Amino acid sequence: MNCPYCGKEIPGDSRFCTECGAQLSAEPPKMAYSSSQTAQTPKRELTPEEALQVKKRNRIILAAGGAVLAILIVIGLAVLLIKPSINLNKYLTVSAEGYDTVGTAVVTFDRDQFEADYEKKLSSKVGRKSSGSASSRFLNDCVDGMIDREDHLSNGDVITYEWFCDDDCALEDYGYKLKYKDVEYTVSGLEEAELFDAFDGIEVVFEGISPDGSASIEGSATAAAAKDLYYELDRRKDLANGDTVTVTASGRYTNDTIQYCIENYGMIPSSLTKEYTVTGLPVYLSALSDIPEESLAAMQSQARDVYLAHMAKNWGEGETLKSFTYMGAYLLTNKNSGSYRGNENILYLVYQVQVANSYVNGSSAYQATNNVYWYISFSDLLLSSDGTVTVDLTSYKTPGDRMEIDSGVSSGWFSTKKWQYYGYRTLADLYRVAVTSNLETYNHEDQIDESAALAAEDASHLFADLDEEGATSGEAGIIFPNSSTERISEAAVRALSDEDLRYAINELYARHGYIFKDDELRAYYEKYSWYNKTVRPENFSENLFNSIEKENMKILLKERERR
Repeated sequence: MNCPYCGKEIPGDSRFCTECGAQLSAEPPKMAYSSSQTAQTPKRELTPEEALQVKKRNRIILAAGGAVLAILIVIGLAVLLIKPSINLNKYLTVSAEGYDTVGTAVVTFDRDQFEADYEKKLSSKVGRKSSGSASSRFLNDCVDGMIDREDHLSNGDVITYEWFCDDDCALEDYGYKLKYKDVEYTVSGLEEAELFDAFDGIEVVFEGISPDGSASIEGSATAAAAKDLYYELDRRKDLANGDTVTVTASGRYTNDTIQYCIENYGMIPSSLTKEYTVTGLPVYLSALSDIPEESLAAMQSQARDVYLAHMAKNWGEGETLKSFTYMGAYLLTNKNSGSYRGNENILYLVYQVQVANSYVNGSSAYQATNNVYWYISFSDLLLSSDGTVTVDLTSYKTPGDRMEIDSGVSSGWFSTKKWQYYGYRTLADLYRVAVTSNLETYNHEDQIDESAALAAEDASHLFADLDEEGATSGEAGIIFPNSSTERISEAAVRALSDEDLRYAINELYARHGYIFKDDELRAYYEKYSWYNKTVRPENFSENLFNSIEKENMKILLKERERR
């Protein structure tokens, strides 16, 4: 059959047109009549275009109805599945209070507002299972958090409140999903507090010897706000120059010193710690180059005094000191580091002593100049921060070993004339005793100028024997025969005794006929034929010296000044 509306062919038992959707009756539609007519004219049949429009409209209606139905289904499912949520950040406030640098974080959760918003809703969820409000139970069970920094805050610091919530508990036990995110807060508005120096008036004093120095606190703080503070050192002993120690100030009556100062004085310390550097401790001498000339000269002077005192007590007839020549030094420094290490250092000043020995027995005689190598040692020398060396000149050692000189000239029954001197026959013997025997315990540094000893030996002509008439010939009595034509060796000058140094200076004048005012000098040079008294002191001019003599005079005077 065909649809009476759109004219399309459809199955004969269809109640609706499958093309246009029109409802069909069992019988073809009858003509409609108006109430005033006994017979009606049939409705106008739709054109194909109109029937197509009807078909499209009906499809839209069906599609819209299906969409509405789907939406209603989704909404229904959503209502069944989606839980209500609580935004916790709505009730949280982060701020700071107090003074700059010592501010305190303030975290506030508005429980009153939260209770007003959710007490009834939460009560319907949990019923009356226990006493107390439902909102309080909810917060205690499900909500927690912490600020990452709570105190000692400064303006500009950024602090963060982190949530630690039990989402499962909130959802399963209370039917709510929690919404939250961590809160960052930049500190601002903290009041500037007045600062005070807690260490003004506090001094750390270092004593002892590096690296075994000690530290102590002296003085008292000048700030009124510091009067209740207690000061403590982190290190007090085993200190070396360059080490640092830290002093910490703390309250006597509280664990929070800054808070105590704020509350009681309205001020805060600019710092509770201060670092001090260990300085000024003397150290044990470890290098010969660190000995200043003044300190060396003082020890050399003591060496001469010790030896001359020994001579005065022990030498007799036939023994004359011809030279006392400083050759140099050995420095021994301790290798060990135990609680007791013995001497930390030992300084040996080494000398070559020349002794003129003479003995006559009848027709036999002995006359010779002999060398003795001698030392004086000082221990535990300290090098101060100002570069000076501290040494106890009265605490010294000299050789206990003796050497013997045998004249070979009989001095009685079955014996010969002999002399004994504290010291050693050779420099090697002295070195073996002073240095080699101590190598197990000490490091050593050697600084010996053997040329000084050789120069002293070269100057032995000063001690030429007198002739029978008691006068000397040639250049006898002159320390440096060539001082008018050759530059004097500084080593040779250092080798002179104080007396010979005096003669070496004055012989330059004597060679030019200077008439000495000093009776002793005048009598000394009058013994020698080369001395001619020609120039009175008031007429003498140093222009009489040639250039070499002037240079040699400077060397001699410099040595005299050094001594």
